[in-house]
Amino acid sequence: MAVPVIAHAHCPVIVVREAEHVTQQPPFLVVGVDGSPDSKTAVDYAFEEAASRGAGLRALYVWHPPLLGALDEQAAQQECRRLLSETVAGRGAAYPDVELHHEVVRGHPVKVLIEASTHVLGLVVGSRGLGGFTGLLLGSVSQGVLYHALCPVMVGPHPKH
Repeated sequence: MAVPVIAHAHCPVIVVREAEHVTQQPPFLVVGVDGSPDSKTAVDYAFEEAASRGAGLRALYVWHPPLLGALDEQAAQQECRRLLSETVAGRGAAYPDVELHHEVVRGHPVKVLIEASTHVLGLVVGSRGLGGFTGLLLGSVSQGVLYHALCPVMVGPHPKH
């Protein structure tokens, strides 16, 4: 039921699966970043949420190497770091009390984000990423974390909303 609501929402939607969730101290949120317009919107919402809750923020760019292997893995990871840095750049000035950590992690985005969702205040993702099929209501990563994350999930609306 949440997928159609999220896909057509004009505001962020938070899905809370459990009545009680144990968080790590100090509290922090995780935001998934892939350089897409949706992930930039997710980063904005993540900073806003972290600031309002007095929490830190961990921005993750999950690099999933192609099945046939990257021609230059080091260059590919460097590009991921560049995209991550550009996506979060400038937002710290607007939210100086939010402690930001960002990193590039190798693996499948859904698996890594689910693992990162343990004991965090929440996981923030965009509704769609860079890949996938345009006819889907939500991107595969958004759907995967929505169903399997171990914390509340906030899905930001598509920027056109």
